[in-house]
Amino acid sequence: MMPAIDPTDIYPAYDKKRQQSSRLRRMLYRLSPLPLHALHPLIFEARMQLVRLRSRSVSRAFKEASDLLVNIGPGDQARDGWINVDIFDGAKINCVYDCRKKLPFPDGSVRGIFSEHVFEHIDYTEEVPHFVAECHRVLKKRGVLRLIVPDAGRYLRAYCDGDWKALAGIRDLDADHVDPYTGGKYATRMELINVVFRQGFEHKFAYDYETLAHVLQRYGFESVTHQQCGQSAMPELAIDQPSRAPESLYVDAIK
Repeated sequence: MMPAIDPTDIYPAYDKKRQQSSRLRRMLYRLSPLPLHALHPLIFEARMQLVRLRSRSVSRAFKEASDLLVNIGPGDQARDGWINVDIFDGAKINCVYDCRKKLPFPDGSVRGIFSEHVFEHIDYTEEVPHFVAECHRVLKKRGVLRLIVPDAGRYLRAYCDGDWKALAGIRDLDADHVDPYTGGKYATRMELINVVFRQGFEHKFAYDYETLAHVLQRYGFESVTHQQCGQSAMPELAIDQPSRAPESLYVDAIK
């Protein structure tokens, strides 16, 4: 007799998104002919289309702006005195905008851009070239773009060590290999690697320093520097979350 099939048995965080959804969305999941891995991206892109429609006039508010500090995708880490750009509204989010292909600021109006654990959510071929070029466009001369992403090279080196110790230290797993960010419990090390690099449909590309520097230089940045947590060519941009330091790659790109 075949055992009952439960997707949550293989990776316990699989069903978390559905369980935490509204009643209407759970009904949509149940009635849809599409599996969740196909439905989630469609729902997300439909929402982003609404964001783009509602934000068509945002650029007018910044028409005369200058010397801005911009925080892209801060979530609950938005800061006073900054332009906090996010696709989701929230406390201190003062610019709801889909910035994957366009930024709503004039040429040379920004002195610093900070983005922590967002860049890996941008498609490498269809969106990254536009995003990087837009950051370059809006920055003033010698302005700085600070990008922080999961360090794929660090994860792969830890995986090659052959046991859990190095990976657990990077991801801050507990003794049962439970992930503090997703709540999922890993059965194998490759499950962890896939969640870090893919995160369902959310992560689009995995970066090491060589690849991130290549992209930034390819689309206009004059100088790219490998930095550390809390250290930046522009001290105002050193607002990193220390809790993400073990797994993160820090890069400053200067126009």
